[in-house]
Amino acid sequence: MDKDEAPAPPDDAPAGSDAPPDGDAPAGAAPRPGEGPVEAFVSGAAYAALGLLGGIAGLLGSFAQDWSPAGVPVVAAVLVALVFAMVRLSGWGMGGRLGATIPAIVWGVVVFALSLQRPEGDLVVSANLSGYLYIIGGMAAAVLGVMRVPAAGPPGQWLLGRAARNRP
Repeated sequence: MDKDEAPAPPDDAPAGSDAPPDGDAPAGAAPRPGEGPVEAFVSGAAYAALGLLGGIAGLLGSFAQDWSPAGVPVVAAVLVALVFAMVRLSGWGMGGRLGATIPAIVWGVVVFALSLQRPEGDLVVSANLSGYLYIIGGMAAAVLGVMRVPAAGPPGQWLLGRAARNRP
């Protein structure tokens, strides 16, 4: 074999691939795109921003949900639609269900905390039609929004772990 020729891939490797059969990078090789410390920091900052977005949406929505013209909870219904849009677009933007789940969970925690009665008797989300529509409808919209986001990996990857990532 000449020194200009590359070694042949193993028999079980895909055609045109110089990677080892187990999918691990050779020692001393550069990390794959999207696996470096800068990418990890940027991803973590993006998830933190989505959590902040969910918290702000829960805080502002909790104070605005009771505005209803003539007793009809129109604002609460609009806020439920906005929760769905926030969750769905967050998941779409991050490319997976984790991006949708983080703002949904933070939104739910903030809304439930603001619906609890304080020792003085004050609460933000009251026990009326618009409050129930906002809490229950918002949780249903958040769950539906997370379910509408396609999974980032192949089905069963969470169960099989690393074995599923090595499949073509």
